[in-house]
Amino acid sequence: MQWFCSVFYRQTKPSIMANSPIRLSAFICLFYLLSVASASAQDLRKDKTFFQKKKGEFGQWLRHNKLDKILIADSVAVSSQKVTLFLRPAYKGKHVCDSIQRAWDKLEQANRKVNGQYFHERLLHKWAFLAEVRQEQAEVVVRCHDPAHFLAKTYAKNGKVPVEQRSIRSAAVVDVSTPVSLQDVNTGDNATLIRGKNVSAVCNTARKFLVNVYKNKGTPILWKAKVDTSYTAYDEFILEVSHLSYEICPDGFFEYHRIYVKGLQKGPDVELSWEFQGKYGSGILFPPRKNDYKDMDLKYKSSLEEYQRRLFKKLLDYLRQ
Repeated sequence: MQWFCSVFYRQTKPSIMANSPIRLSAFICLFYLLSVASASAQDLRKDKTFFQKKKGEFGQWLRHNKLDKILIADSVAVSSQKVTLFLRPAYKGKHVCDSIQRAWDKLEQANRKVNGQYFHERLLHKWAFLAEVRQEQAEVVVRCHDPAHFLAKTYAKNGKVPVEQRSIRSAAVVDVSTPVSLQDVNTGDNATLIRGKNVSAVCNTARKFLVNVYKNKGTPILWKAKVDTSYTAYDEFILEVSHLSYEICPDGFFEYHRIYVKGLQKGPDVELSWEFQGKYGSGILFPPRKNDYKDMDLKYKSSLEEYQRRLFKKLLDYLRQ
């Protein structure tokens, strides 16, 4: 089909194209060629080297948050539309799979108490952010094969982040140590209650407020902030902002901010949660996977947290009016 369309366009003259059947064939071919080009441009396999580097950065994030004694970033698999990060247990010994399952259960519940978000959601959000892909294109798999078996696969589907678990536990009950607090893991994450509001109205108002905050920002010279809210649903949205500087990083690096906001109707009230992440780099443009931007969480963690705290205090004050 592709060969036919290429030959068709080279040999068909404009006068012949006026003929309706041929013109229809031309439009079909054009649509096909554009589809092929688009699919090729979006094939994630061409960025496999980039994803391998981000696996190392994910490992740094684990170490930075004292999770490296539990999980190790092991490998990355890339298909045309999916990039999967495989994690394995850092434990060694006879009951390694029981240990990782016990740790997983504790982390899931502890993270839920800290910020209303399960640990598996945090892992997926972080990997998608570092890999610079949409959540639907990311996947995180925690697995242990020997001597028993444990697997937890996290992915995004229809706006949700489910986890599929499979385990075959031995008779041993193994207790494990996890970080005393998971608050550091959730830098930029928070949840609060907005009373007497509708979830759709709250999310819509929050999105417009944040767009207005960022739209007049930019760099000291030449560049105005580029704001993208292309992913928006009635109860959640993602705001991405590039072409920034001197917002969080005092060193003048260019910045990229990503804000994920989700609302949940709880009776007459709305539970609003958010996740604020940032990257910095030396290049002004931010096409996905083309610039070597670094995670702010590793170098500017306190500045990142303070910035989001001030930003969301203004937002929440506005929403509660």
